Amino acid sequence: MGRTSIKNKLIMYFLILLLIVIVVIEIVNQTTKDFFLAQGLSIALAMGIGTVFGIIFSRSITRRIKNLSNAASQISCGDLTQEIQIVSGDEIRDLEEIFSLMVDHLRSLLLDMKNVSLKIHNTNSILKMLAKKLLQNSNDIDITAKIIAESSAKQTEIVHYTTIKLNNTIKVMDKLVQQSSQTISKADAAIKKTQKGEANAHEIISHLELVLKQMSESAQPLSRLPEKVEKIKIVINVIEAISQKTDLLSLNASIEATRAGESGKGFAIVAEEIRNMAESSKQSSKAIAKLVEDILDDNQMLKEFLTKNQLEIDKGNKIIHGIVQTFSDMLLGVKDIFSEIKSMEEATIMQAQELRSFSEHFQKLSVSASRNYESTQKTAVAAANQKNEVKKMASAINLLDTLSKQMLETQQRFSLPEQPHQTSSNQESIKNVQP
Repeated sequence: MGRTSIKNKLIMYFLILLLIVIVVIEIVNQTTKDFFLAQGLSIALAMGIGTVFGIIFSRSITRRIKNLSNAASQISCGDLTQEIQIVSGDEIRDLEEIFSLMVDHLRSLLLDMKNVSLKIHNTNSILKMLAKKLLQNSNDIDITAKIIAESSAKQTEIVHYTTIKLNNTIKVMDKLVQQSSQTISKADAAIKKTQKGEANAHEIISHLELVLKQMSESAQPLSRLPEKVEKIKIVINVIEAISQKTDLLSLNASIEATRAGESGKGFAIVAEEIRNMAESSKQSSKAIAKLVEDILDDNQMLKEFLTKNQLEIDKGNKIIHGIVQTFSDMLLGVKDIFSEIKSMEEATIMQAQELRSFSEHFQKLSVSASRNYESTQKTAVAAANQKNEVKKMASAINLLDTLSKQMLETQQRFSLPEQPHQTSSNQESIKNVQP
């Protein structure tokens, strides 16, 4: 929004008023030709418009100043929830911005005070809890030191019992090593059998591929059969055409024999024989066509059968390939198991050696038990001194807690707007001080 000073607004209003007066004077002069009437109307109109402009201008300024006055009154009562609206474009805008900046600084200051007070309060709560636990731990340390002294006598017996258990465990480990050796031998035999099974599967695949090749070669003559049958159909069509022409020829001969009368009887007999021969040729061609159709149907069924067999054989080929892959995976798995068992055998041998060394260290544990008793006596004295120091620290914590409560009470006199992001950051800062 651009800035416009109050002085510029007054000048603009005055120029607008002067322009209106000049226009009115000119209109009245043009209409009535009366100079004094034009002057009177322009003066009245100027006073009216000036009054309206003055009222609008004064209300604009007084309304904004009243808003700032109301905001200042609420701030003085501790209410910081109201936002300062910056709507002016003149010198009052500076006052609105200063008020808004002041309110933001007050909110920030109060929020910082609140955060610090909450952190101090929560830290004091944690310190109180820690001091209480520290006092309790000091008492526990004193009691524990006595218990440790009593337990030292039992340690030797436990060490002796543990040594016996360790020796028994070492014997079990030796037996496990022996069993591992036997398992390795069996795994080696399984590897050889798996390798043999894989080789047999490869041999089956080779035979199956040979069968597929032979079936493909056998199917080639069947694929050429439809071409030959088509040629037979062409010959049949030629025979049918000849029989139709022969039948027509015999019909013409019969007609001519009838015209010839008695002398054409022999010719009529020949014509009848030709008709019978044509009819016989037609019937034979139909039978041959039917036979050819049957051959084509049988050939189609045979091709479908061969195709189906081809698919089944391909499926079997895939299955056998899967079996081969399974044998390969089994071989890899058996080899992995063989390696794992070998590693387990080595690890078992190493564990047995470690247990023997561990048994020797247990003998030295008895010497450490007597030293533990002397250490517990010193620990009890240190715990008593620590208890006195914790009491002094608790007094300082109570004083700090009182100060934080006073800060919170001071902050609660003011009202702040809801700020979810600020609340979440407060909670995060509270979590950061917790152990």
